[in-house]
Amino acid sequence: MTNSIVIDIETMDVRPSALILSIGAFAFDISNIEKTRSSILEVSRGLDVAEYSPYTFYALVDTFNQLMSGRSVGKDTQFWLKTQGEDAHEALAGERHSLSTQLLNLSSWIAQHNDARIYFRGTDFDGSILEHAYRQCGLTCPWKYNGKRDVRTYIDALTGSQKGYIVDHQPCFQIIKHHALHDAMNDAEQMVIAYSGNMASH
Repeated sequence: MTNSIVIDIETMDVRPSALILSIGAFAFDISNIEKTRSSILEVSRGLDVAEYSPYTFYALVDTFNQLMSGRSVGKDTQFWLKTQGEDAHEALAGERHSLSTQLLNLSSWIAQHNDARIYFRGTDFDGSILEHAYRQCGLTCPWKYNGKRDVRTYIDALTGSQKGYIVDHQPCFQIIKHHALHDAMNDAEQMVIAYSGNMASH
């Protein structure tokens, strides 16, 4: 049973109008740590699985039309992106499609899990940027205005952390930092660990 989705994006700015480079999403059962980890491992071993499967979504977005439509690029973000590792840059290489196409694809994928709660790492960045993009493209956002939930708050509430992460967490897979799907899977793994640890203490 899938009851939770984590969505992460890579962008060229921090404003809601940010140009979007990639969208990653992972669907999972927050109460099933073994199944979540096996899904993550399956995805991390095969990129063909990663792009579109029942529990994963990964999309590269065309940048030219976004620039033409006024989506923004921040100088600080541009500089920061250049300093990231080669793996992060390779994750952004591949076939790109228009923003409207990839947003429709994301909506179709989310519709497969219509009872799932939608999580972002913070409710005011990734989610707000995607909502802005849906509006700009004249499309209906696949979650309600009050439907976003925060990964950081979830983890902190269940673990007593104040960092939004499980301290000293070692991902079960070879993570590429700032790869949208990998970041989403890493958050999902920490959420199921937090859930299972909380259940075990009761």
